[in-house]
Amino acid sequence: MRQQYTSPVTNQYKQATRQRNVRYTVKENFDRYPEVKEDYLLWRNRQNPVQLATFANIFHEGYPQTMFDIRRAEIREDWGQRNALLEQTRKQKILGMAKHFDPMLFEPISVDYIANENTYIIRDGGGRAHASFLCGIHEVPATVRYIDSYEDSRRLFNAQDKYATAISSYDKFLQQLLNKDHSRHNMASDTWNIAKSSGFSLHYSNKSPSTPLVEGVHVLYNVIRTVGGDAKNVKWGEKSAPNIALAIDALKHAFPDNDEIPVSILYALTSFVHVSRNRIPSGDEGIARLKQFVVDIRDSGEEFKELSSWVSQLALGAGWMLATHGAAGLMRKWNEIYKFKNKGIRNKSTYRWVKWDEDEIAITKMKVMQFARDASLLPE
Repeated sequence: MRQQYTSPVTNQYKQATRQRNVRYTVKENFDRYPEVKEDYLLWRNRQNPVQLATFANIFHEGYPQTMFDIRRAEIREDWGQRNALLEQTRKQKILGMAKHFDPMLFEPISVDYIANENTYIIRDGGGRAHASFLCGIHEVPATVRYIDSYEDSRRLFNAQDKYATAISSYDKFLQQLLNKDHSRHNMASDTWNIAKSSGFSLHYSNKSPSTPLVEGVHVLYNVIRTVGGDAKNVKWGEKSAPNIALAIDALKHAFPDNDEIPVSILYALTSFVHVSRNRIPSGDEGIARLKQFVVDIRDSGEEFKELSSWVSQLALGAGWMLATHGAAGLMRKWNEIYKFKNKGIRNKSTYRWVKWDEDEIAITKMKVMQFARDASLLPE
């Protein structure tokens, strides 16, 4: 059996990729995701006549192009490559490229010959290679570079990766996670550990009601950094983001059947947890109130039954405003739900329910901050 990992990777990267192959040929990848080829063949069988693409007579006779048989090369994700068939959007992109394959527009792929392994790998152009393969074209224009070792190939990929814009955030995250020398490795490592300890997944292939998907790694970086709950002197590589764990618990409690949690909702609720630290009880009582708050929002109207509708219904904002507008929107909702909570006779040993002042909400809408403890809320 071929070795799965062919370069040094972290244990976290191995955990993140344990359910997927990271080393394969184009043919092996199509064998693993046969639905892509099936969709293409269904489309092609409906075409009349079938247009067969070819590179014959494309190039100037004075400037012949090097052609490479893509069946000879591997793709190795732990070296930097990305899977052209893993995500639904990519599958559709490959199908589109194959259906509209135009040899005149085909840009040569980049292939590395790894001398110390006597192996060819596709460093850039995996998508084009997959589209060509679907069309039955195995020899494509290519530049083939002589590379001494995998370290040089990875270095070249990372250099070109700086200028690539079409790479998914999760792919970037995996590259940050696998390489301890990456400038963002500590950020990726902390995010992976926080997801594991808080009980959510970062990729759709691992999602379930017990580990709902939170999609948007780079947004999560901001959540951890700005409102995660670690002390200011805790650096990346040591963060645990306790506020995220509380928010995840509350959302899973209220929506036990959901296998996805919008990262926007998580950002807003984590911000609210951060703001309200000194205004709700500590320990189990505070956790119970937070969970009850999310349940009460859910039950406050039909429009809140679906978690995905909360952003618009609560005016939580978008982008960088999710922290400020998100917390402020939830503070207003808290006031609405618990308007009469402190009325009547109460147990003096009970921590009173906070009522957010308008100026506190206005301040939060501009800047997320923890307010000072309110002595009037404390038990007597």
